Amino acid sequence: MKDLEPFFNPKSILIVGVSRKAYTFSYTILKNLLEIFYRGNLYILNPNADEILGIKSYHSLDELPEIPELAVIVLGKEIAEIFEKVAKFGIKNIAIESELRTETEDPILIQNLNKISEKYGVSYMGPSMIGIINFNNNFTTSIIPVRQYLMRKHRKIKEGISFIAQSGGLAGAMGWWAPSQELPISKVIHLGYGFDINDADVLEYFKEDETTKVISIFLREITEDIIRAVKKIAPIKPVLFFYVGKDEFKETELINAGGIGVLNYIELFDFAKIFLWCPEPKGVNLGIIGPSSGAIYLIVKEMRKQGLSLAKVSQEHKKIILDKVGGSTCKLGNPVDYWPPEKFVGTKICEIYNTSSKALLKDEAVDGLILALEFFIEIEFDFNIFANIKKSFPNKPLITVLIQAEHDGAKRVIKTASELKIPAFENEIERAVRGYKLLFEWYSKIKKK
Repeated sequence: MKDLEPFFNPKSILIVGVSRKAYTFSYTILKNLLEIFYRGNLYILNPNADEILGIKSYHSLDELPEIPELAVIVLGKEIAEIFEKVAKFGIKNIAIESELRTETEDPILIQNLNKISEKYGVSYMGPSMIGIINFNNNFTTSIIPVRQYLMRKHRKIKEGISFIAQSGGLAGAMGWWAPSQELPISKVIHLGYGFDINDADVLEYFKEDETTKVISIFLREITEDIIRAVKKIAPIKPVLFFYVGKDEFKETELINAGGIGVLNYIELFDFAKIFLWCPEPKGVNLGIIGPSSGAIYLIVKEMRKQGLSLAKVSQEHKKIILDKVGGSTCKLGNPVDYWPPEKFVGTKICEIYNTSSKALLKDEAVDGLILALEFFIEIEFDFNIFANIKKSFPNKPLITVLIQAEHDGAKRVIKTASELKIPAFENEIERAVRGYKLLFEWYSKIKKK
């Protein structure tokens, strides 16, 4: 396996050819590193400047006080010549973020890069890469702006998602985009052409990375190397992918190798939180708590489609629900339909969810629980009650679906659910149910192997 640690977490970095012009790519890399308070040694090279953004600019490589662990090249001309100078100087890891169009550029350039790499024992990424965002270790080479507050949120996470995108824009957007439910992100990369280090190498790196628990990939092209890498990783870590290409045979191969295909781009992140935060489901029998038959029927319909079932609870737990919940609760005790409540009061609704959740989760027939929240401010309750419930039943998945919930209340619930590590879906009923099914299937495949 190639050593990619210097690319993701270097102790020192050199940016070659930093421009003094604001909003240029090379300027943005420097600005990003300063904004996130990168703690390693930072060097810049520009023979026509003495300092940029308060950082001393060296005029030649020989002036540098040390050989940096990583060099980033963003210059658009004489790429091979600059690459060789940096390699000859002794820098062993180089990211080429210069734009290269293979349909117009001389193919000899690519051959030259590989020859230079082999001659000096250099590993390189790119060309045409947007860069890396390493939230966990507070580092980036992104040529697109990265926000400090996002880096701070994800810094030193213990378990998160790492994302590979065969799209510069989608990878770079992770530097400012935040989903509605906060998701712990470890690392992001766009490799560009990957003539030396490729996506399969990065997959292998994520396989060993302790902070990467789930891997998501946006794919334009599925290579044999990617398929082989996923085959090794899938039994250990879930690999979610969304493919936009036309090769159905390769897509099927990737699924057979253990890749988990999703239906759209956002599911790469929405399903990641289920894999991150939910324990292994023991079966396909679910409990449901909801405020109306309509909300419950929406969930049940998707459950039927996914081959999931309503759990048949015991007489003991059914009696607790029928006696204490009220409303039009199903005579079977599951699903729990508590409409109409006695009063439009949050404390009353809180009591219903507390009692019902504990009764269902205690039942051996219930493998997981879906909470439907279809509320307005008057019946909003403190979602923190699920801190103790989750602690009492750590081996059963909890998933929340907000259906037509009033905006401010929904925002508060999603924030609390994020803190409690409970996946929450806003008006995405089918997605929540499919996520549970994919989680169950992944664990089932692991056991077979």
